[in-house]
Amino acid sequence: MSPTETAPAAAPLKGYRTLIVNGALAIVPVALQYIAGVDWTQFVSPSIALTIVGAANLGLRLITSTPVAKSA
Repeated sequence: MSPTETAPAAAPLKGYRTLIVNGALAIVPVALQYIAGVDWTQFVSPSIALTIVGAANLGLRLITSTPVAKSA
């Protein structure tokens, strides 16, 4: 790349999407139970919930190209 060329802009939240999704998967059920009294275990068993989180993690790692918490 020559000095006059600029690097392509990084995608928004690049390197943090996996952390954000995992944080949401951890916080949302607790928040729903606390705020609205929703018992998520009536809809999804804990073992299935763990499988969903694992699948989301694997899917995100397959489609992401940067290390976690690194923007480039």
